[in-house]
Amino acid sequence: MKKVLIIDRVISQYRGEFYNQLKSELKKKGTELLLIYGKGTKKDQQKKDKIDISWGHLVNGKTIWIMGLDLYWQTSFLLLKEADLVIVQQANKLLFNYYLMLFRKIHGVKLAFCGHGKNMQSPEYSLANQIKKKLLTQVDWWFPYTEGVKRYLIKNKFNKDRISVIENAIDTRALLSQYQAISNAQTDSIKEELGIQSENIGLYCGGIYKEKRIDFLIQACDRIKSFIPDFHFILIGAGNESEKVVVAQKKRNWMHYLGPKFNEEKVPYFKLASVFLMPGLVGLAILDTFAMETPLITTQYPYHSPEIEYLAPGQNGVMTKNNINSFAEGVVKVLKNPEKLQHLKKGCQSSALLYTNEKMVKNFSEGIVKCLG
Repeated sequence: MKKVLIIDRVISQYRGEFYNQLKSELKKKGTELLLIYGKGTKKDQQKKDKIDISWGHLVNGKTIWIMGLDLYWQTSFLLLKEADLVIVQQANKLLFNYYLMLFRKIHGVKLAFCGHGKNMQSPEYSLANQIKKKLLTQVDWWFPYTEGVKRYLIKNKFNKDRISVIENAIDTRALLSQYQAISNAQTDSIKEELGIQSENIGLYCGGIYKEKRIDFLIQACDRIKSFIPDFHFILIGAGNESEKVVVAQKKRNWMHYLGPKFNEEKVPYFKLASVFLMPGLVGLAILDTFAMETPLITTQYPYHSPEIEYLAPGQNGVMTKNNINSFAEGVVKVLKNPEKLQHLKKGCQSSALLYTNEKMVKNFSEGIVKCLG
């Protein structure tokens, strides 16, 4: 039986079921999945969304600061010589990746990258992206998150026949089932608890850090409130800018910060919200909005993650110009137009069927088999 080893810096809540399904699917194909993961960086841990996987191997990691750069060393020698293929996230700061590139050349073990192709939160001409561009061909296979990433890889001379697009996803089917099970009595109870007597409710659920543009979001909500007096806003999540939200809600009795909530805990809040507001970096949160029929409203922010490709503006969400007034106006237009809101919700329902854990597992496992073959 061939063996594939995935080395991950950390396992987030949304990734656990994917790994379990992938292990099962690969076993059917005569391949054993091995997994090594760490506890992540301090920034990772501040999100409070990390889990353990019983069959995986937890190893130590260490952040190393060099000339203002936070590099990460994770001791991942375990199982390395057993693997026929090693898959890692493409990230400049993961020092063990450089060792693996050397190991590949010396021992002939296949190596694959998974990820974005470039740092989408930095300009393409940045030093970090120039380094990534130089190294993206130093592997045998690529598992890009989206078709857009695949186009970038091909543009930069990676062989298109050694690319398997995985269509990055979460367990949308489980979320959809949980969402449909939430009763009106449950949402009414939450509204009573929070002191909300309105249908005009916005929601934010995700990490709370710089790229999410929390200051922008709070100012935009103030503007929305000036147009819709009964507007309420719920924030769920954690991160190194959580204190900004804590301070903001003290001055606004219509703003409700609930801290981090995961899996079924967060579902009722999507059920009672009308729209999902995320003016900054959008990643996998877009799949939450699809599965739980809470249309995303975002901006033309230049540093979204690849999953922004799933957004069809006007069909399953809204993308406004990249300023506070335009964003707030976009939210107000949706909240004041029930027909438009229902149209977007239907678009979310359709999109939820397109991006699933099951499809991602299928794409990933088929790519692994091709690479090993």
